Amino acid sequence: MNKVKMSVLILTMVSAGLLAKAQTLTDGQIVQIMKTANDEEADLGKMAKSRADNKYVKEFAKTMVDSHKQSEKDVKDVASKAKIKAVETDASKNLERDIKAKEKDLKKLKGAEFDKAYIDQQITLHQQLLDDLNSKFIPAAQSPELKVYLETTKAHVQEHLSKAREIHTSLTK
Repeated sequence: MNKVKMSVLILTMVSAGLLAKAQTLTDGQIVQIMKTANDEEADLGKMAKSRADNKYVKEFAKTMVDSHKQSEKDVKDVASKAKIKAVETDASKNLERDIKAKEKDLKKLKGAEFDKAYIDQQITLHQQLLDDLNSKFIPAAQSPELKVYLETTKAHVQEHLSKAREIHTSLTK
Protein backbone atom coordinates (compact mmCIF):
# COMPACT_ATOMS: atom_id res chain seq x y z
CA MET A 1 0.00 0.00 0.00
CA ASN A 2 1.53 3.36 -0.97
CA LYS A 3 1.99 6.18 1.55
CA VAL A 4 -0.90 8.27 0.23
CA LYS A 5 -3.39 5.41 0.52
CA MET A 6 -2.04 4.60 3.97
CA SER A 7 -2.50 8.24 5.03
CA VAL A 8 -6.09 8.23 3.80
CA LEU A 9 -6.75 4.99 5.70
CA ILE A 10 -5.15 6.33 8.87
CA LEU A 11 -7.05 9.62 8.69
CA THR A 12 -10.33 7.80 8.17
CA MET A 13 -9.67 5.49 11.12
CA VAL A 14 -8.52 8.33 13.37
CA SER A 15 -11.45 10.55 12.40
CA ALA A 16 -13.95 7.79 12.95
CA GLY A 17 -12.44 6.84 16.30
CA LEU A 18 -11.94 10.32 17.67
CA LEU A 19 -15.20 11.70 16.44
CA ALA A 20 -17.18 8.71 17.67
CA LYS A 21 -17.66 10.65 20.89
CA ALA A 22 -19.23 13.49 18.93
CA GLN A 23 -22.61 13.15 20.62
CA THR A 24 -20.91 14.85 23.57
CA LEU A 25 -19.39 17.63 21.47
CA THR A 26 -20.17 21.15 22.53
CA ASP A 27 -20.88 23.98 20.11
CA GLY A 28 -17.41 25.35 20.84
CA GLN A 29 -15.79 22.05 19.96
CA ILE A 30 -17.80 21.80 16.73
CA VAL A 31 -16.79 25.35 15.80
CA GLN A 32 -13.10 24.52 16.32
CA ILE A 33 -13.33 21.33 14.25
CA MET A 34 -15.01 23.26 11.42
CA LYS A 35 -12.44 26.07 11.61
CA THR A 36 -9.62 23.52 11.50
CA ALA A 37 -11.16 21.61 8.58
CA ASN A 38 -11.68 24.81 6.59
CA ASP A 39 -8.19 26.15 7.25
CA GLU A 40 -6.47 22.90 6.37
CA GLU A 41 -8.61 22.33 3.26
CA ALA A 42 -7.76 25.82 2.02
CA ASP A 43 -4.07 25.06 2.50
CA LEU A 44 -4.38 21.80 0.53
CA GLY A 45 -6.20 23.69 -2.20
CA LYS A 46 -3.48 26.34 -2.43
CA MET A 47 -0.86 23.66 -2.88
CA ALA A 48 -2.96 21.82 -5.46
CA LYS A 49 -3.58 25.01 -7.44
CA SER A 50 0.14 25.35 -8.01
CA ARG A 51 1.06 21.66 -8.39
CA ALA A 52 -1.82 20.12 -10.34
CA ASP A 53 -1.43 19.40 -14.05
CA ASN A 54 -5.04 18.67 -14.94
CA LYS A 55 -7.08 21.82 -15.57
CA TYR A 56 -10.14 20.41 -13.78
CA VAL A 57 -8.06 19.56 -10.73
CA LYS A 58 -6.64 23.11 -10.76
CA GLU A 59 -10.15 24.57 -11.01
CA PHE A 60 -11.37 22.32 -8.21
CA ALA A 61 -8.42 23.37 -6.04
CA LYS A 62 -9.28 27.04 -6.60
CA THR A 63 -12.87 26.31 -5.63
CA MET A 64 -11.64 24.59 -2.46
CA VAL A 65 -9.54 27.61 -1.48
CA ASP A 66 -12.36 30.07 -2.12
CA SER A 67 -15.13 27.95 -0.57
CA HIS A 68 -13.21 26.94 2.53
CA LYS A 69 -11.95 30.48 3.18
CA GLN A 70 -15.55 31.69 2.96
CA SER A 71 -16.77 28.87 5.19
CA GLU A 72 -14.07 29.67 7.75
CA LYS A 73 -15.22 33.30 7.77
CA ASP A 74 -18.84 32.16 8.10
CA VAL A 75 -18.17 29.89 11.07
CA LYS A 76 -16.23 32.67 12.81
CA ASP A 77 -19.18 35.05 12.21
CA VAL A 78 -21.65 32.48 13.56
CA ALA A 79 -19.49 31.86 16.62
CA SER A 80 -19.22 35.59 17.27
CA LYS A 81 -22.95 36.25 16.88
CA ALA A 82 -23.95 33.22 18.95
CA LYS A 83 -21.20 33.92 21.52
CA ILE A 84 -19.63 30.50 20.99
CA LYS A 85 -15.99 30.23 22.01
CA ALA A 86 -14.01 27.75 19.90
CA VAL A 87 -12.64 24.93 22.04
CA GLU A 88 -9.73 22.82 20.86
CA THR A 89 -10.06 19.07 21.32
CA ASP A 90 -7.98 16.03 20.50
CA ALA A 91 -10.20 15.62 17.44
CA SER A 92 -9.43 19.10 16.09
CA LYS A 93 -5.71 18.73 16.85
CA ASN A 94 -5.55 15.32 15.20
CA LEU A 95 -7.51 16.54 12.19
CA GLU A 96 -4.99 19.34 11.69
CA ARG A 97 -2.05 16.95 12.10
CA ASP A 98 -3.56 14.39 9.73
CA ILE A 99 -4.30 16.89 6.98
CA LYS A 100 -0.79 18.32 7.29
CA ALA A 101 0.52 14.77 6.86
CA LYS A 102 -1.61 14.45 3.71
CA GLU A 103 -0.11 17.68 2.43
CA LYS A 104 3.40 16.36 3.11
CA ASP A 105 2.60 13.14 1.19
CA LEU A 106 1.16 15.10 -1.72
CA LYS A 107 4.30 17.25 -1.97
CA LYS A 108 6.22 14.12 -2.94
CA LEU A 109 4.03 13.57 -6.02
CA LYS A 110 3.95 15.18 -9.46
CA GLY A 111 1.81 15.23 -12.55
CA ALA A 112 -1.04 12.80 -12.99
CA GLU A 113 -0.01 10.94 -9.82
CA PHE A 114 -0.45 14.16 -7.81
CA ASP A 115 -3.78 14.95 -9.46
CA LYS A 116 -5.23 11.54 -8.69
CA ALA A 117 -3.93 11.45 -5.11
CA TYR A 118 -5.28 14.96 -4.39
CA ILE A 119 -8.73 14.12 -5.77
CA ASP A 120 -8.76 10.79 -3.91
CA GLN A 121 -7.98 12.66 -0.68
CA GLN A 122 -10.70 15.19 -1.40
CA ILE A 123 -13.25 12.43 -1.87
CA THR A 124 -12.22 10.80 1.41
CA LEU A 125 -12.15 14.07 3.38
CA HIS A 126 -15.46 15.35 2.04
CA GLN A 127 -17.21 12.02 2.52
CA GLN A 128 -15.98 11.86 6.13
CA LEU A 129 -17.08 15.43 6.80
CA LEU A 130 -20.48 14.80 5.23
CA ASP A 131 -20.92 11.70 7.41
CA ASP A 132 -19.84 13.62 10.52
CA LEU A 133 -22.15 16.53 9.73
CA ASN A 134 -25.12 14.21 9.37
CA SER A 135 -24.49 11.87 12.26
CA LYS A 136 -22.55 13.95 14.78
CA PHE A 137 -22.22 17.69 14.33
CA ILE A 138 -25.74 18.71 13.30
CA PRO A 139 -27.44 16.49 15.91
CA ALA A 140 -25.06 17.73 18.66
CA ALA A 141 -25.28 21.46 17.83
CA GLN A 142 -27.30 23.46 20.34
CA SER A 143 -27.12 26.93 18.82
CA PRO A 144 -29.74 27.58 16.12
CA GLU A 145 -27.21 29.75 14.25
CA LEU A 146 -24.63 26.97 14.31
CA LYS A 147 -27.19 24.43 13.09
CA VAL A 148 -28.04 26.69 10.13
CA TYR A 149 -24.33 27.07 9.32
CA LEU A 150 -23.83 23.30 9.51
CA GLU A 151 -26.82 22.60 7.26
CA THR A 152 -25.57 25.13 4.71
CA THR A 153 -22.09 23.65 4.94
CA LYS A 154 -23.53 20.18 4.40
CA ALA A 155 -24.93 21.28 1.02
CA HIS A 156 -21.55 22.70 0.01
CA VAL A 157 -19.72 19.57 1.13
CA GLN A 158 -22.09 17.43 -0.95
CA GLU A 159 -21.42 19.64 -3.99
CA HIS A 160 -17.65 19.38 -3.46
CA LEU A 161 -17.87 15.61 -3.06
CA SER A 162 -19.92 15.23 -6.24
CA LYS A 163 -17.47 17.39 -8.21
CA ALA A 164 -14.46 15.50 -6.83
CA ARG A 165 -16.05 12.19 -7.84
CA GLU A 166 -16.76 13.55 -11.32
CA ILE A 167 -13.14 14.64 -11.70
CA HIS A 168 -11.94 11.29 -10.34
CA THR A 169 -13.93 9.51 -13.04
CA SER A 170 -12.38 11.68 -15.75
CA LEU A 171 -8.86 11.03 -14.39
CA THR A 172 -9.29 7.27 -14.47
CA LYS A 173 -10.53 7.07 -18.06
